[in-house]
Amino acid sequence: MKSQYQEALDYLYSFTDYSKLSGYVYSADRFDLDRVRQLLRLLGDPQRSFRAVHVAGTKGKGSTSAMIDSVLRQAGYRTGLYTSPHLHSFCERIQINGEPIPRDKVVAGVERLRDVAPQVPEITTFELITALAFYYFGAQQAQWAVLEVGMGGRLDATNVITPQVAVITSISYDHMMYLGDTLGAIAAEKAGIIKPGVPVVSAPQPPEAAEVIARIAGERNAPLTVVGQDWQWQNLHASNQGQEFTVWQTGDKRKAMYTLPLLGRHQQVNATTALAAVAQLRKHGVDVPEAAAREGLASVQWPGRLEVLGQDPWVIVDGAHNGDSMQKLCTTLKELFP
Repeated sequence: MKSQYQEALDYLYSFTDYSKLSGYVYSADRFDLDRVRQLLRLLGDPQRSFRAVHVAGTKGKGSTSAMIDSVLRQAGYRTGLYTSPHLHSFCERIQINGEPIPRDKVVAGVERLRDVAPQVPEITTFELITALAFYYFGAQQAQWAVLEVGMGGRLDATNVITPQVAVITSISYDHMMYLGDTLGAIAAEKAGIIKPGVPVVSAPQPPEAAEVIARIAGERNAPLTVVGQDWQWQNLHASNQGQEFTVWQTGDKRKAMYTLPLLGRHQQVNATTALAAVAQLRKHGVDVPEAAAREGLASVQWPGRLEVLGQDPWVIVDGAHNGDSMQKLCTTLKELFP
């Protein structure tokens, strides 16, 4: 006999799940954000009860989201974290203060969705899961939510919110059938999360992608911070136990040192991007002490990214699944595990 939890998951996955389909047209007609808005209205617009950081990008968006969430938690805020896909359990996708949503809360949330979903024709699996996350964050009185885009950005179900800061991590070739076969086209989809007047932080990008992000930010009067130009970092020490590095704002001689348990120098770039985003929050009155930023990075957990499972022999797990991330994986293996 199926458990209530499994029945709840079966219900969610009984709708159209584009993550398991191919060959469809990626367009505003198919990915209609008004569906998500309607569903959220029926749930009482829970997304209006918390402030948000919105994170898009090809690679590094999960790690960067986890870092920002960890920093905000260390600053004393009650946080929600929404990521996808999951590694071990569906519950990992939706977290409060670093703890995955309990199974009974999944069941309760899906029961609420069952009441309203029939009123929203053509709703999809990912849209329902996103609404479930927002509903849970509202019910749990989250003060902040860090929201990772599922795919793209412009048409993603998470893009119904207006965040306090938008973040765009490293852009490379992925999902090209849907997002476009040039870095400029892919960047345009990712930059779809940029909202008028809302600060945006970009990780270092290839010139073609950087140009598109800057253009869209300019068109929307969104103040743009670029890591590698406005913010800098320098490696101090990297080993298979973790890494140390310094971060500073361009033109400021003061350098702050941070430690990070995640492996790979590319994580220093993600961490600098996260710190630049937190600095934008501070600039707009959010209290995040420097000690919280330092401890947040030092204690961040994000499994499946160069994760060491054993040392005799070395057993390392990584989710690299495109050319760019595989290159970073190989570079790190050569450096840390010769």
